[in-house]
Amino acid sequence: MKILTRRHFSKLLVASPIVAENAARTGDIPRRPLGKLGFEVSILCFGAQHIGPPATEQAVVDRIVAEGVDSGINYIDTAPNYTQSEEKVGRALQGRRDKVFLVTKIETRTREEAMGQIRESLRRLRTGHLDCVHYHNIGRDDRWPDINQVLSEDGALGALIEAKKQGLIRHIGCSTHSFPGRTLKAFATGHFDMFMGVLNFVDRHVYNLEEKILPEARRRGIGVVAMKALGGPLRGPVPARLGTAADFVPAMRYVWSLPEVSVAAVGFKTVEEMRQNIAAARAFQPLSAAEAKELSDRGRLMAAQWGQTKGPVG
Repeated sequence: MKILTRRHFSKLLVASPIVAENAARTGDIPRRPLGKLGFEVSILCFGAQHIGPPATEQAVVDRIVAEGVDSGINYIDTAPNYTQSEEKVGRALQGRRDKVFLVTKIETRTREEAMGQIRESLRRLRTGHLDCVHYHNIGRDDRWPDINQVLSEDGALGALIEAKKQGLIRHIGCSTHSFPGRTLKAFATGHFDMFMGVLNFVDRHVYNLEEKILPEARRRGIGVVAMKALGGPLRGPVPARLGTAADFVPAMRYVWSLPEVSVAAVGFKTVEEMRQNIAAARAFQPLSAAEAKELSDRGRLMAAQWGQTKGPVG
């Protein structure tokens, strides 16, 4: 596995002050262009996975969405398998749908199944269109055993292309935790506008999507969404999560300092957690060369403990 040198890593992270300085501001949360989509996105996304379980009341979700949107968050990410997330987000967005870039995912293989899943998401989210639909972790060979099939006209991609023609969705994307070759194969079809990947200062020493995928995304003008900036999931002998208060700000600054990244998707299930993330976004400053080196050194040590927590590197 090729890993960036310390010098290259530091140069990569400190290459983004211009991006930060040029970001338009609404509600004091910086905004950046979302690839070539013509949309200015807040650098913080409400990742709605953790509000899905029944224990999270609708009233809490309503408050998160209302205050988040009023504070400048204009991107929401969900998925059909996040328990009740789509339904809750759909209710909370009533009267605010036009203020956000709304994203969900598909997890089925065939054209017919994928079209059905898109229509179900539209119903649950109470909207006439979705701004983007991702293949949900296209790196999973158990979910997508034949990548050529799901990227064919008869496969799920055929449904996404047809849904786009019908105005049901506006953009096509994919997320991944590993197996970057599958993402690059998807990019090569020419139909993908967005990418969502695991990006944090520890996993970069394991999966290194920063070097394996981000340059190609930039070349193609594909919008990049960072996920799992704080690590996760909790798997294996060592909890693969940057869970301390001391980790939080450096971890967020790391992903926001990557020049290809437009927005970071963070899951929060309380208003207080959302406010913490909004404060970090408002205060964002790109990493200095010294800070980047320190994070790189620390991340390499932690990566040796974490290992391949998100599946095979591929």
